[in-house]
Amino acid sequence: MSLKLYQINTTLNHPDCVAGLKKMMDDSIFSFFRLDIGNEEKIKRRRKELNMTLKDLAGDRITPGQISLVESGRSNPSMDLLEYLAGALNTSVEYLMESEETQAEKISIYYEQIAESYILNGGYITAEKYIENALYYDEKFHLEYRKAKKLFLRANICMSKNELVLAQQFYLSANVIFIKNNNYEEVIKTFLNLGKITLKLKAFHSATSYLRQAEKVYIDNNIGNDFLLGEIYYQMADAYYKVENISQSINYSFLAKQKFQQIHNREEYAKALLLLSEDYNKKGDLVNAIKYSQKTLEVYKELQQEKSISNIENNLGKLFYEFDNLEESFKHFEIAKEIRLKSKDGSIIETLINICENYIKLKNLDKCEEVLDEIRSLMNESSIPQLVEYNLLWYRIYMIREMYKQAENILIDTFNLAKNNGLEKRAAQVAIIIGKLYIDLKKDGEAAEYLNQGVTIFKELGILNN
Repeated sequence: MSLKLYQINTTLNHPDCVAGLKKMMDDSIFSFFRLDIGNEEKIKRRRKELNMTLKDLAGDRITPGQISLVESGRSNPSMDLLEYLAGALNTSVEYLMESEETQAEKISIYYEQIAESYILNGGYITAEKYIENALYYDEKFHLEYRKAKKLFLRANICMSKNELVLAQQFYLSANVIFIKNNNYEEVIKTFLNLGKITLKLKAFHSATSYLRQAEKVYIDNNIGNDFLLGEIYYQMADAYYKVENISQSINYSFLAKQKFQQIHNREEYAKALLLLSEDYNKKGDLVNAIKYSQKTLEVYKELQQEKSISNIENNLGKLFYEFDNLEESFKHFEIAKEIRLKSKDGSIIETLINICENYIKLKNLDKCEEVLDEIRSLMNESSIPQLVEYNLLWYRIYMIREMYKQAENILIDTFNLAKNNGLEKRAAQVAIIIGKLYIDLKKDGEAAEYLNQGVTIFKELGILNN
């Protein structure tokens, strides 16, 4: 039996507008919602079974003439109208459409795509409702692949909400179906997302395992999606970086860089360059670290991404500090400072602290104090980590000026501040600094007390073995 296609001629004025997308979908019923030519007779036959006239069926919804056009096959109804007609005729939408299973799948896809658009715009509650609507048809008509797609979408929602364990469960459930049906690209995407989740959960062995599986499925099946392969390489590089396997991280970073460069994806290319810079920095190769940071900066300037530019400028400032090129370091910190002040970016405190580090290295304490005053004026009093770092800068100034009592007092205050506010690792580090200070001051009893506190905290955190 031939089908009469309904073509979409509508476009969205605002592609990111979910409401606009839904309206387009509802008005056009997607082009794939279609009445079988023979099925127009179903409306007429059912109307006559119920002894309804055209006027009765039309009600206040449409005109009898429009009903006549639908029954004769000269007009294809929208989804809204089909739902109205099904209700008025006391039957189902599926009954009025080509075959129940085929049309169920199309309705499922309709709800699925609406859900996807809401997810992209952060409308997770509404997206879940559309997923539930779709799952009704998936379950009723045993649409296995479509059900897996809904599980995948639910996983995406959980991922966006940082509900990582739940996201992991949904991805694993979806992948059972994808693997069973040889949906290779979906399998790869699922393994990739599982890799991202386990990276966030710091389960690095699991992360590399998932990512290797993604890479294997991709290569074995010659998928041909270069962006997907680039993303696999980037995540592999990140995983190896986090376990400090720098040589492997560099290898995969280069592969990711090359792949994103080939497909002219400048944003992902910049991310790969930045990771290379971080790789070389951790390796102690400051020349290459600076080289790739500068390359990254060029791309972000091209993309006009001010926040990313400020981050790179700040990182370059730190790299040149390590290189003992303080003149160049200051230049980059000042650029970062200007951008962050202008955009009211909270990271301005980090940059000002870095500038203080430079002045301390130069023993220019007066300039350092000026910057500390600026930090104090910008600092959020409720930000304990910032206050800890601020205090430690003052400690260093006091030590250089041989103001040991002031140095001792601010260290003890900082230790208590960190410890009482859950900053255990920083508290342990400060305790060790206090212990070393007391050793220098020949106060062995106090030194032992704070050194023991620091070591105890590190052991509790699992940083030191018993």
